[in-house]
Amino acid sequence: MSLPRRKLFAIAGRVASALLLLAAVLALTWWGTGSPRATSQNVTATAVPAPAADVIYACPAAPNNTIGGIDLDEPTASTTITALDADSTLTYGSESLEDATTTFDTADGGILTVRAPGGQATGAVATVTTLTAGGDLRGLSAAPCAAPASVAWIVGGSAAVGSSSELRLTNPGLTTVTATIHLYGSTGELTLPSSGQVAVGAGETVGVLLEAAGAADDRLALSVEADGGVLIPALVTESLDGETPAGVDTLTAGAAPATDLTIPGVVLVEAAAQGETETDGADSSDSPAVRVVNPAEAPATVSISLIGADGEEDLPGATAVTVDPGAVFDISLAGVDPGAYAVHVTSDATVGAAVKLVRSAGEYPDRSGALAHDTAWVQAAADAAGSTLAVPREGGLDATVVLTNSGAADATVTLTSADGEWTDEVTVPATTTLTPRVPDEVSALVITGAGGQQVSAAAVVTTEVSGDVPGTLISVLPTVPDAAAQSSRNLRLY
Repeated sequence: MSLPRRKLFAIAGRVASALLLLAAVLALTWWGTGSPRATSQNVTATAVPAPAADVIYACPAAPNNTIGGIDLDEPTASTTITALDADSTLTYGSESLEDATTTFDTADGGILTVRAPGGQATGAVATVTTLTAGGDLRGLSAAPCAAPASVAWIVGGSAAVGSSSELRLTNPGLTTVTATIHLYGSTGELTLPSSGQVAVGAGETVGVLLEAAGAADDRLALSVEADGGVLIPALVTESLDGETPAGVDTLTAGAAPATDLTIPGVVLVEAAAQGETETDGADSSDSPAVRVVNPAEAPATVSISLIGADGEEDLPGATAVTVDPGAVFDISLAGVDPGAYAVHVTSDATVGAAVKLVRSAGEYPDRSGALAHDTAWVQAAADAAGSTLAVPREGGLDATVVLTNSGAADATVTLTSADGEWTDEVTVPATTTLTPRVPDEVSALVITGAGGQQVSAAAVVTTEVSGDVPGTLISVLPTVPDAAAQSSRNLRLY
């Protein structure tokens, strides 16, 4: 029996469709093997240097009597700014600087902007000094103009009765920045008003008195975190021991907490000259000490050693000191032989550290039983290679450059004057501190060297004063990282 014609046509159509589909598949298969395939490359990140921006610094103003002193002598102040590139354009506040080195006889503070031709970033070496020979603010304050940061640490200061510590926050940007201040004291973290949050308007400097925490604590350390931009902090300290002047200083940020820190520029003198012993029945309320802050939530075990001209030695009694969580602890440097050192701090947890130096004078006022003195704070420092260092000498100041190699191998750095006219290559033996000779006419240095070396540097500045309270005043200037490198960033393109 034969199929109906209609069914035969349907079957034939299906067979024809199947044959056409098979032919299309075979054609596509042949095309894929006979024609070149489309190729693609793996996309990877490419680093492209961003255009260099202006280099910005903030110069701190002089101490302004937040302690409320009554007997105030006229200070001698100066602000010295040296360009690292003679063709760069410098602006301090609203004033354009025409000379390679400009000195003002004021210490009002301000924002320093450096711009080099062609977008090639460059920087400057700038410092502010204030010298007061007598009165309640007797002392020497020398501080560098510093670059901005989003997080900064300062170890030092006091909020005890008779002391004032003013944290100044400068915003060099164009928008408001919110700062969060974490303040640490002898027994743990302290609470500032508004939980330590401070709004700093564009181009403004805001002062915060740390004694506002109400703890009357004589051991302080702090961190500043910036939200919405960057800030440049400085801490100005002023102290009185009753009616006796007990020193002023201006501190800028140091190295962040770590398990291995070096504090350079620790120049110690005879015990009687730094407040360790009585003089004619009078004593000093301060003597040299290492200050350590433990910002963690667990105890830290800290060891202290001294790196001097003859190598490294443990500080007696300070090889396993426990610092409680959130606490600030002072370790005395009394009894150490006079000389130039660096303090080496190691810990099983990250800590911050600084050193307080003291220079004592005689009893003042008469029959007070107190020795007038000045203090200087030295922060832990990063590697000095790729940094600048001010060496002020105007107005009778004496500056000594101190280099320390805390590493296990010899290191070599090159010291160059800001104008490039003088240079010296200095080899610093492993675990050694030395004081290279720098010509009197050199007031600003650029320090260069191979990466990975552990060389730190500072300039110890002193001067002798006469009058009612004759004696030595002291301050220590840290190195400032090359802000020109900070002004350019790598953009990653994907």
